Amino acid sequence: MKFVEVQHFGGPEVLRFVEEADPEPKAGQVAIEVKAIGINFADIMAREGTYPGVPSAPFRPGYEVAGVVTAWGESVTGFRGGERVMGIISNGGYTTHAVLNAQETIRLPDALDFAPATALLVQGLTAYFLLEAGNLREGQSVLIAGAAGGVGSLAIQIAKLKGAGKVMGLASPSKHERAHSLGADAVFDYTQSGWSKSVLSETDGAGFSLFLDSQGDLGSEAFDALGQKAYWLIYGGQSGSRSGLPVERLWSLVGKNATLRGYNLFGNIADFERGLNEMLGWVSSGKLQLDVQRFPFSEVAQAQEAISNRKTTGKVVLEP
Repeated sequence: MKFVEVQHFGGPEVLRFVEEADPEPKAGQVAIEVKAIGINFADIMAREGTYPGVPSAPFRPGYEVAGVVTAWGESVTGFRGGERVMGIISNGGYTTHAVLNAQETIRLPDALDFAPATALLVQGLTAYFLLEAGNLREGQSVLIAGAAGGVGSLAIQIAKLKGAGKVMGLASPSKHERAHSLGADAVFDYTQSGWSKSVLSETDGAGFSLFLDSQGDLGSEAFDALGQKAYWLIYGGQSGSRSGLPVERLWSLVGKNATLRGYNLFGNIADFERGLNEMLGWVSSGKLQLDVQRFPFSEVAQAQEAISNRKTTGKVVLEP
């Protein structure tokens, strides 16, 4: 097999291809030939040395794979050779061959291709469970950072499917049209100050009920658009900001009984199958669109660079 390894933290140039024997499945595992590899922003942070989940190098990046079953270990039943599946692994997803825990291996519907299937894994599940964690109720307003990205593009659609009222996005101007096409009622340029006033205007002064925040910038003007009993869920740190919570902002949280909290997908690991099954149903019925940008496996560095430079929308996938 061929896989990517990061020997030391740094830029895209530290991504190195290595070859070794294909992995053998152990008891309870399924081996697959990988057909699609999902990229997440966490992979880029890990490569740069800023992701807490990867404290040291060398390491093998990647968490999402889809492919065909080639073998299975002892005590595994119900799988057959050539069957199309997908799954999340703890590391080493940038590879041509992988092993998955059989109990966490999901079969793909016949109509779903490998590349878009990976969008439902880390990013799809994150969008799905963020809305649950934020206690979304019918008619409530939702604000989504990175609205045209992997999580954001799915969160817009899932929020609508779950009965949200106004769904608003933050994105650079070149991505506004895409966010609107997915169902966003309004999209604002987060690079321009004053976007919080636009949120207030869009919600008739009430502010957002739920903010899905991939940036993690506590210096953000999102405080100015907090609604009563709002939830602000931080699930990433793409802004790179290290600013703390400004003291004067504390009273915005207190006065509005708002909740500011972090979110980690793996806190919902026991519910992954439920979330994936509902999303697969939406995909099969045409209610959920999966937007994919594909790169050859050999262009892993270029793919990560495109994400870093905010030149992508939807899910970015490597194809061996």
